[in-house]
Amino acid sequence: MHFSKKLTYPRALVLPFLITPVESLLQLLSNIISLGIAPLGVLVTAYFIDTALAVVSGGGSPYRIILPLVIIGGFSVYGYMSWPLIEILNKRREIKTRLALRSPLIEKRAKLEYKHVENSDTLDLLKRVWDNPERQLSGIFDNLLQFVLLLGTVVSYAVILLINAPISGVILIVFTIPVLYIASKGGRERYNARRHTTTAQRMSQTISWFLVARDTAAERNMFGYSEYLGKKFEHYYEQFRTYCVRINAKWFAKARASSILLGLLSAIGLFIMAPAVADGSLTVGLFIALQVALFGIIGRIGGAMPRHFESFALQVEFLKDLNRFTELSEVPDAEVLPDDSFEFESLEFKNVTFSYPGTQKLVLNGLTLKMEKGKHYAFVGENGAGKTTLIKLITRLYNNYTGLILLNGRPLQDWPMSRVKACFCAVFQDFARYDITVSENVCIGKINGATPDEVDNALSLAGFNAELPDGKDTLLGKTHDANIDLSGGQWQRLAFARAIASPAPVKILDEPTAALDPVAESQVYAQFEKISRGFTTIYISHRLASAKLADTIFVLNEGKVAEYGNHDTLMERGGMYAEMFTSQQSWYE
Repeated sequence: MHFSKKLTYPRALVLPFLITPVESLLQLLSNIISLGIAPLGVLVTAYFIDTALAVVSGGGSPYRIILPLVIIGGFSVYGYMSWPLIEILNKRREIKTRLALRSPLIEKRAKLEYKHVENSDTLDLLKRVWDNPERQLSGIFDNLLQFVLLLGTVVSYAVILLINAPISGVILIVFTIPVLYIASKGGRERYNARRHTTTAQRMSQTISWFLVARDTAAERNMFGYSEYLGKKFEHYYEQFRTYCVRINAKWFAKARASSILLGLLSAIGLFIMAPAVADGSLTVGLFIALQVALFGIIGRIGGAMPRHFESFALQVEFLKDLNRFTELSEVPDAEVLPDDSFEFESLEFKNVTFSYPGTQKLVLNGLTLKMEKGKHYAFVGENGAGKTTLIKLITRLYNNYTGLILLNGRPLQDWPMSRVKACFCAVFQDFARYDITVSENVCIGKINGATPDEVDNALSLAGFNAELPDGKDTLLGKTHDANIDLSGGQWQRLAFARAIASPAPVKILDEPTAALDPVAESQVYAQFEKISRGFTTIYISHRLASAKLADTIFVLNEGKVAEYGNHDTLMERGGMYAEMFTSQQSWYE
């Protein structure tokens, strides 16, 4: 399934018949039967009571009550058996809906432009949309069926009342309307309350993860920050809890007050019916059956019907959020695999200016530079100078810049993503840790197919030497007790091996050795320098000793190239690079 069209409420109602036709038809049939049973139950009960009274008073054969008893018993058995059946059908629909919708939803999320990943409003939207969307969509159909069943029951009772006791029927119809209006308005406000508090809820969940996660256990015990974070968790949790409780209490009180008023008025209507019983124009059986049915339905009008209307309002608002999610901009051809090869010649920035969406600060400000095939480049500078941002632009995580980025003399944005992916391979400072086997971790670097020998070679060159019970087939991570977790340095070497396995001609290393000691880092860079001959490499590092390996060092300052050259040239110049290098060198001395 694909969300190529806006998902309106009518389309959401059709989804179950497209995804689970058998279950949906069975549930629809069950509701139609239940809808017919409701008024028949009143009439059959009335007939049974009147017949029983007639038999007791000697007005006929006692066998006359057998048929209505059998019918009433059949209705009861059906009601007892149908609800479990409906629950089973609901679960089957929910499971099949999950199978049908998860893939396109995940695919959509994977295609989102990177700017959405770093946007707080979008993260809040994702939290609301990803809170069990299958149940939300599946619930639209179920909620409508239950509401139609309840409304049909109310209408059928009202018709019987209008025929036999018009005033009571009018009361039932007229005062049901404000209950529905209040419930509908309350549902919209409840979802808006959820929107209003999504950030606080997301923050409380993040902090709660810090308080219980295995990854943070050592620092929790060492620094004893649990009490501090506990207070922050309580602050955010109370923000959304108290706000939601206030909204829920407000509309619950209004709905209950309306249903109580409806009950009182209906009771008055029943008393009005009493003279009709006395003069024989209304049978005792019908009076009793209507009384039982009416007070039963009033309870559901005051309880179930507001919940249905609130669900309608919540579901409509959810569909708005879901449509906002599906309309978020995507990376063109984000899912395509890289081409098998790419001939890199040059990469040039011409007066490139960039600021992150929603901000005014220029991270890159007229950046101009050129890199050529087969050479090694290093980018250094203070935090915020634009080093990592430059990599995000090269790999097309962001496209909203001015100026030109030319790949082989052609604008970068004009290249298909399959060619860009084939050209660049990046190891970021916050590289991913995949809970899959060692071999699979490396093969991600050559997704079109890495041979066992290529995997072994990449691991060897990266200096990956962890003790593994099942060798390359050892499962990594913390998802299962049998998995093996690695040290920070070993994880970085594994990420390094991915880059080695990649056939991309330009290899980008953004602080990839931050978890290694300086000696190990120098060894890794020296080894990488040997194996990257014939490739073009781009280093970003705060440890300037690694920059000595570069043919050209670009020193960035305030989004521009402040100076460039090799290590010796820049040291002789005595500028910003020399000052930073001398400062770091003094710490080691």
